[in-house]
Amino acid sequence: MTSKILIQNIDIVGLSISWLLSSILSMDTSSYLLYGVWTLLSLWAILLFISYSAVVYQSLPRFSFAILQTLWRGNFVILVLDLVSLILLKPKGGMMNIFFASNTFWAYPTMTMGIMALIKIRFTPVGFKKKLYYVLIFIISLVSVYFSARRSPLFCLILILPLLYLPLKLPQILLIIFLFITSYSLLDSTNGKDFLDSLPDSYMKYRIERMFGLVQGREETSYSERQKLWDTYLDAFYQKPVMGEGLAAVNRITENTKNNADRLSAHNTFVGLLAETGLSGTLLLFVVILRSVLLAERIKNIVWTKIYLTLFIPTLLINWVEYNLIPGQIFFLYTMIVWLLPRGLQYLKI
Repeated sequence: MTSKILIQNIDIVGLSISWLLSSILSMDTSSYLLYGVWTLLSLWAILLFISYSAVVYQSLPRFSFAILQTLWRGNFVILVLDLVSLILLKPKGGMMNIFFASNTFWAYPTMTMGIMALIKIRFTPVGFKKKLYYVLIFIISLVSVYFSARRSPLFCLILILPLLYLPLKLPQILLIIFLFITSYSLLDSTNGKDFLDSLPDSYMKYRIERMFGLVQGREETSYSERQKLWDTYLDAFYQKPVMGEGLAAVNRITENTKNNADRLSAHNTFVGLLAETGLSGTLLLFVVILRSVLLAERIKNIVWTKIYLTLFIPTLLINWVEYNLIPGQIFFLYTMIVWLLPRGLQYLKI
């Protein structure tokens, strides 16, 4: 059965082998080769987990619920580990200071918890108290992602509401109005500035102030700075378009740049892979994604379609502004589980 699954998903096998070969090009067996081996094993493990879950559960609802539970529990574990790591850091400025400075730790897993909570509210047949519990989880997730000062996961989390609830009904409309009013109370310049002033000084606080024009003489330039990085990585791709510089070869790609990009990742998964794995590794990735999307479209079920879109769209948006396809990046597992999820549909009795 395992052999059958690997043969039927030969594009994923080819992608993992391509990335492994690309890691060998990096000529650093102590780290980059390890990335390649880890990537190969991760892709195969995710593929087999999804496929065997479909074989075991057979029906679409039970299979979908099992995967959602895995994402829910997995991100909860990540958040617990993040909290433990913050405690172990023992910052001199106190726990509040390190919490408000370590925004990357919780932004993406918390966003995922919020998405999972919305899906459970919308599609899981639970009682009123349970739904209220999930609403609370979503509100906590929304506030936490807001205070991470990471705009892409915040945008994704807000975007999920209309995706799940179109056409909207009165209770959903009231919930959305409440959330927007709550958000406005944090953003309004008359009291939002006073609220931000009460927070400890940190990189996160500065980013929130910069986002809403509260830092005098400083415009938001994050996206334009990313574009400069993309140019650096695209130049590297043009020099070695077939195989690239090698998986995770950040140092070699940025070592001769003059725009302070030394040792910075591409902040874009697709541009980064072009430079590191060339056309061979990047085109195979697009083949994997396209084939998964085509498999997902075969299921003519409006609930499944809505659930999958709410899981899939954040992977595109966030991977456009962050580099996440190296194991160890916090959004890697979520991205790959969602991109390979439709492969399980082949083994369901529909």
